[in-house]
Amino acid sequence: MLSPALAFVGSLLLVALWEFCRPRRRREFPALRRRVANVGFWIVNLFLAAFFLEPTGLARPRFEALLGIDFPSWPFADPGVSFLAGFLFLDLANYLVHRCEHAVPFLWRFHALHHSDPDVDVTTSLRHHPIEYLLASAVYWLAIIMLDMPAVVVLGHGLAVFSASAVQHGNVRLPQWLERWLQPVLATTDMHRIHHSVVFDQANSNYGAVLSVWDRLLGTYASISRAQHERIVFGVRELPRRDCLKPSAMFLTPWRISRAAVSDRALHQQPPRELGSPKSRG
Repeated sequence: MLSPALAFVGSLLLVALWEFCRPRRRREFPALRRRVANVGFWIVNLFLAAFFLEPTGLARPRFEALLGIDFPSWPFADPGVSFLAGFLFLDLANYLVHRCEHAVPFLWRFHALHHSDPDVDVTTSLRHHPIEYLLASAVYWLAIIMLDMPAVVVLGHGLAVFSASAVQHGNVRLPQWLERWLQPVLATTDMHRIHHSVVFDQANSNYGAVLSVWDRLLGTYASISRAQHERIVFGVRELPRRDCLKPSAMFLTPWRISRAAVSDRALHQQPPRELGSPKSRG
């Protein structure tokens, strides 16, 4: 278990060093409190997932006994075919879960914490609300249990997602030629930066975790010019940017989003006042 842990932490540290040496853009706010909070959420989420989601090898027979059925065995015997099929399945599942987190208002309230970071950097990849983290993890956990997916596939995809997310959120710039070469297959830094824009249409695009092919096949791929990239504003429009640095406000993001939505509906549904009424006079 030590080697995977080193790989996960190592990918974070490498991108953090890259940001330190060659940052892409200047920060809007001081970084320390925001980064500590982002990492803190990650540590809490790991403990919660370990507490609520037992190892799949133990959970599978327990579910089979509880339901009185036998789940199917993983159908691929060849190691190469098995890894490829499992990787594609998990990456598509990741895309679909991510898309649901934007489409379903209840899920968006929790996912909004991730998007509310006003200075996107490598620690933003760790910034997820505990309820969002548990719900998403439970989906993959159940799929792995029911399909009897090999551990090497799960670990391989998990490491690919984590490493790709560290680079995608990094305050770094890939060479333009490399972006052009990678984007037909992989979700790159420029692709994912668009997804963190406050502009609605941009934020609701480029959902892919590792592969960009799902966005291209399912009509959610978006691109903008290099000049537009430099003008991207990160965050969630309904939330005050400075408040998104405070750990307490970060945790309460789902409820703050809910209140903002109610206020916005009330504002737009308010009937026009008659000209000359007391409240309309200056």
